[in-house]
Amino acid sequence: MMIHANDPIVALDVDGVLVDFESHWADCAREVLGRPMVKVNERHSLDVRYGLTSKEVDAIWQAFHGDGHDGRWGTMPLYDHSQDLVYALEDLGCQVWAVTSIDPRHESARAKSLAGLIPAKRVVCVGHAAPADEKADVLHHLGAVAFLDDHPANANAVLGTVLVSALLDRGYEGLEPPEHGVTVIDDPMDFPVLVEELFKRTGRMVA
Repeated sequence: MMIHANDPIVALDVDGVLVDFESHWADCAREVLGRPMVKVNERHSLDVRYGLTSKEVDAIWQAFHGDGHDGRWGTMPLYDHSQDLVYALEDLGCQVWAVTSIDPRHESARAKSLAGLIPAKRVVCVGHAAPADEKADVLHHLGAVAFLDDHPANANAVLGTVLVSALLDRGYEGLEPPEHGVTVIDDPMDFPVLVEELFKRTGRMVA
């Protein structure tokens, strides 16, 4: 699918951008282990970040996935900024998609957690362990003009695929640095500003 001249597509990562996966997962971990979850560093990997053993992590994920098909995936809380972010992009005339690194079998749960903010038909799940290039391929097929992610590998991979690749800096340690061309922001509401600036540079009418 390529973009329509009057309907530019922008894409957003979900975990860490639209929904608070970490807090949701940490709540589950606290229930399973019976103790508060305390960060010991800011590494991206949850087991290292919270100083957990592989046995503890396995037990947490088992509870998180649950006995049902979707477990806790469908109850992920939206960040306070999420509605404002999507609405700001739509006010610019954008069609907003979610491109997320979770197993496709949780697609319906992912759409449920977004609570209608992004329609289910615009939610693309590339897989939990998918390489960063998978998101770039999806964005290419969509004809997306801009993308926001909180993982530098994904933001780096889409350079040359989208006109604006933005990284939401969550302070993760031990990850590859953003490449030249990736715009690093610390407030998700800066992303619509970047998109609006893009439209002005390219002469696209802003709604």
